[in-house]
Order: sequence, then C-alpha cells, then structure tokens
Amino acid sequence: MGESSITSQDSSGPVTATVQRVNRAIGPVAAGMIIDALDVLTLGPVGLLLGIPVGVIAGYWLGRSLGLEKNASLVCAAAAAVYCTVPLTEILPLGTLVGALGRFFQNSDQV
Repeated sequence: MGESSITSQDSSGPVTATVQRVNRAIGPVAAGMIIDALDVLTLGPVGLLLGIPVGVIAGYWLGRSLGLEKNASLVCAAAAAVYCTVPLTEILPLGTLVGALGRFFQNSDQV
C-alpha cells in the first residue's frame, strides 16, 4: 500500500521535481533580475524599439513564475513592456523587487 504511493510520486521523475522547486524558489526573483538587466540593455533609443517586445516576453514569464493566471500574467507583461521602454528607469531594480515581494507576500496556502 505504502509502496504504490511512493511509485506514483516518483513517476514524474526527480529531475522534474527539482526543476519545479528551483523555479518556485528563485524563478520570480530571477525573472525580475532579467527584466532589470533587459531594462539596462534597452537604454536610450534602443528601448523605444526593443523595450516593448522584450518587456512583454520577460513580464509574461515573470507572471507565470509567480503562479499568476494568464490575464494577470498579461498585465505583468504590459507593465514590464512599459518599464523597459520608458527612459531613465535603468537605475531602479523594480523587476527584482516585484518578484521578491510577490513571493514574500504570497499566501501560505499557495506554498
């Protein structure tokens, strides 16, 4: 009886479980750091051209890493697009802060 429950849990594989745990632990902060790094890379006139597509992709991934639904992830994508496009935001680590705070204030039910 106990053996069947162990094999059913192992069917997903230890590598998959480890990847999911790592993504859960550092995914939102890493995504925020990536958004901040992309914001720096889209400095000046480059940001006006590439800020929107780069921000949308990274912001959507950040939202999904936080466990948000599709619509909420799209809101994150729009915010990241604006953040990567607007000039003079390069010195603000807002992406990292949002990722860290989102995970910190997450309900214990979702842990």
